[in-house]
Order: sequence, then structure tokens, then C-alpha cells
Amino acid sequence: MDAERIAAIDDVWTREFAYYLNEHRHPLNRLTHLFGIPILVVSGIVGIAALSWRIVVAGQVIGWAIQILGHRIEGNRPALLRRKMSFVMGPVMVGVELLERLGLRFAFAERARRILGV
Repeated sequence: MDAERIAAIDDVWTREFAYYLNEHRHPLNRLTHLFGIPILVVSGIVGIAALSWRIVVAGQVIGWAIQILGHRIEGNRPALLRRKMSFVMGPVMVGVELLERLGLRFAFAERARRILGV
């Protein structure tokens, strides 16, 4: 998918979701993110709440390792190295994919997938 075509999308959430999804097309890469991102988020919250740097560090190492494996499978570099908005879109993508499994639908995600043809 041409980045210029994605850039032309006028809705912010659809555009950012399309950018992120475009970098995460391989199902195994997305699967690694479904595990890695929650590990990052939960370990950060729990570690800070418990004032335990060990929980934070362990969670970050494990979470990032899982995601890097996914990008090795995909054959690209993590999206956040190119777009800082990916720090937000990673958890958004995981949340959307999990909630869609429960039957919820998100118009911006459906539009992005339609534009990308995925």
C-alpha cells in the first residue's frame, strides 16, 4: 500500500489505523502484538503501582521481544520507529481486535481495512 494513498485519508483515526495495519499485515505479527502489547501495558501499570522496577523491566523485555519476533516474521521494522503515533495505535489495534472478537464494530477500523484491502 502506498503511504501517500494512506496519507490522503481525511479521518484521523482511519488514517492512523491504516498506517499501523499496513505495517502489521502478517497474521503472526498481529498475534505477537496481541500478547506483547498487553504485557507491556500491564507490567508498566503493575510495576509502577507496586514500585517494582523489576516488574517493569521484565515486562518490557518480554513484551518487546515478542513484538520484535513478530516484525522479524513480517520482515519489517516496528512502526513506532517511523511514526510516534504508533505508541498509541498499538494498544488501539489490540483493543479493537479483541473487542471485535466480542462482536463490537469500529467504523474507522472497517474503513481502514477496506481501503487497504485486508
